[in-house]
Amino acid sequence: MEVDITSKVKDYVRYGLIGLVVLVLLAGGGVYLYQHHNRSMTVYGAQVAGTLVPAKARSAGKITEIVVSDGDHVNAGDVIARVETNITDEEIQQLQQNLDLSKQSLEQLKKGTTMTVPAAAAVPQVDSGAQQRAAQAYSRLQRMNELFSMGAISAVKRDEAAAAYAAAKAAASSQPAYSAPAQTTTVPVDPEIIKQAEAQVKQAEAALANAKQDQQSTEILAPAAGTVLIVDGMANDAEVKANQVIVNIMDAGDAWVEAHVTSEQAKNIRLGQFAEYEVDGHKLQGSVKDVADASDAADDNADQSNASDGDGRLTVRISIPSDLSFTLKPGMEATIKFVLGM
Repeated sequence: MEVDITSKVKDYVRYGLIGLVVLVLLAGGGVYLYQHHNRSMTVYGAQVAGTLVPAKARSAGKITEIVVSDGDHVNAGDVIARVETNITDEEIQQLQQNLDLSKQSLEQLKKGTTMTVPAAAAVPQVDSGAQQRAAQAYSRLQRMNELFSMGAISAVKRDEAAAAYAAAKAAASSQPAYSAPAQTTTVPVDPEIIKQAEAQVKQAEAALANAKQDQQSTEILAPAAGTVLIVDGMANDAEVKANQVIVNIMDAGDAWVEAHVTSEQAKNIRLGQFAEYEVDGHKLQGSVKDVADASDAADDNADQSNASDGDGRLTVRISIPSDLSFTLKPGMEATIKFVLGM
């Protein structure tokens, strides 16, 4: 009995071709998946960084209490610490006296400068009657001299006329001198000097107001919302100076993951590129927000380009998602995987 295997052969051929196509597709897909899976670049040693806002002591004093702990989240205006200031009541009184003196000086300058003009030189007072009597005595003396020379009178008469003239002359020259009285006048002060005095008054007012506020302001408040980072050495009973930083606040909304890469690695990184990374055991995703020379990383206006001199390293910043379930702190380490070819 003969068996027709033609149909079976056809089935084998048909299904064999289908299977071969499937194998080819699977192999191609495997190669694609393998290549795609390996189209990434891993960078180690990255760290969390961000903008820090300092909270400072307004004046010198001693920390009596630090209310928060390192890593706490605070809102703007929350109490961070309390400080006992060194401003005394005597210092407040001295500043008040300085202000009072500045105001008095300003008022005097506005009134002008009072000056006394010296008296004019003494002028002899002329007595016309005495002058006339002296002139008459002089004329009589001349007449007596003529008569004496003629022998008409004796020497006694001539001497009497000379004595009368001398007396009249002395009387005319001994009249009291006249002096004009001294005069007092007010001279306006230069407007520039008044402006300087007004500025001194304002400075004295500001110094007094600040001192009073500092004396009463024993609480250090958070200047912004974010994570508390207590400065080394800041603790209860620690002495602080005016404007000394007690804590820094890192705003989670202005934080990033920062990595340093070589110029060769930077060729595979571009702005907006997707990246995966892990921080403190948490897997996160972000995108490249900045690529700049490492020396310019702190400059907000740094040139966002992949250019680098020789083998110089570049700084790459990766965005961090908002509303995290854990607290970010500067210096936290991260490993970044850059997805390539996407």
